[in-house]
Amino acid sequence: MLETLLGILSDYAIPLGAVAAGLAIVETVFAPFRKLFRKAETVELGQETREALNAPKAKDGPALTVAEFIRIRRELKAELEAELTGASQDEKQQLLARIAELESQIADPEPALAESRKRIAELEALLERSGNDIGGDRLNAARAALEKGDYSIADDLFAEIEARREMEVHEAARAAYGRGEIAEAEIRWADAATHYARAARLHPEFDSLYKAVHFSQLAGEYHQAERIAEDLVTLARQDANDAARSRALDLQATVLWRLGRNFEAEPISREALEIDRATIGEAHPAYATRLNNLAGVVQAQGRYAEAEGLYREALEVGRATIGEAHPDYATHLNNLAHVVQAQGRYAEAEGLYREALEVDRATIGEGHPAYATHLNNLALVVQAQGRTEEAKGLCREALKIVTATLDPDHPTTKTLQSNLDDLLKPQAPPPASDT
Repeated sequence: MLETLLGILSDYAIPLGAVAAGLAIVETVFAPFRKLFRKAETVELGQETREALNAPKAKDGPALTVAEFIRIRRELKAELEAELTGASQDEKQQLLARIAELESQIADPEPALAESRKRIAELEALLERSGNDIGGDRLNAARAALEKGDYSIADDLFAEIEARREMEVHEAARAAYGRGEIAEAEIRWADAATHYARAARLHPEFDSLYKAVHFSQLAGEYHQAERIAEDLVTLARQDANDAARSRALDLQATVLWRLGRNFEAEPISREALEIDRATIGEAHPAYATRLNNLAGVVQAQGRYAEAEGLYREALEVGRATIGEAHPDYATHLNNLAHVVQAQGRYAEAEGLYREALEVDRATIGEGHPAYATHLNNLALVVQAQGRTEEAKGLCREALKIVTATLDPDHPTTKTLQSNLDDLLKPQAPPPASDT
């Protein structure tokens, strides 16, 4: 159990110094925004449509007749045939298919007309549901036009309603993002993940998606982080921004690493590193982060010497760019210590862990989960050297910090508790001497 903790608790340098910031999230539901969406609910058209079909038609005109239906279809067919002249080959295929459908409706208008009448009834029901936003006169005008097979007024009204609702959705997304930032500042990671994920669902943008992924994994919601990361990478690949694409790929690789899917993570991590090498260069703190995260993926595959080289390179880039008094530098030290420990060099690893803790103490403070992680790792290497009582004290201190900042079900909380439980078990007596 103690050995497996190293892989779980080695924290990675998240881009933009997120390790340094207090991060969190709030669980409350957005009750104030429910009213905004009440009128935009999906209309149940079964019974309502049947009632609309049987209701008296608008007084502005009779129901659409077969002759009028055929005339409208022929006019539309003529318009499409006129478009054929300047159309591309792909466009022509689409136009010809639409013309063929119109010809079928003209040849046998009764079924098509019945379907059209049903659709008109459904549209009228939808318009009625939004009547307060439209106004009586405009609603009547749209209804009268629909009865004559003219959809243009209804289309304009729906476009207005859609735009208005979209603004309300954007407002709700901004509010959710704001609540995420508050939770982040208060180190409520589970709440932050909830709010950022909601903001990303309502209005998917790079920042909200990125934060949703980052805080979902900090909250231990790795599968949720994986799903959102796919959307983040898709969005980033559509953008010409190299920095955004690199950040998105790096974060996705980190999520896959946390899920133990290191063979999938490695090519993604290397792609992010190559983007940075070609754009921002190797003397940049973001490049150090990419090196660090690639090293973690390589280490998880048992390639310790290669991982150590990458960690040391990341440490040197960090020292030359962000300096030694930075929380990301502490992360580089911690992760280098981890791979050094994995190779049995305990005294060297202990020195690196203690150096990382000194940087943490001066930057993020002793109440941060990252500080607790580094304490735990120090405890492991102390235990490996036979100093069990000292290791117990370090574990208790680390557990106290995460209990105050993370949920009881968070993987880190569970791991630290398990680690302490193992240390508290009675130690087996040494074997009796034969002499």
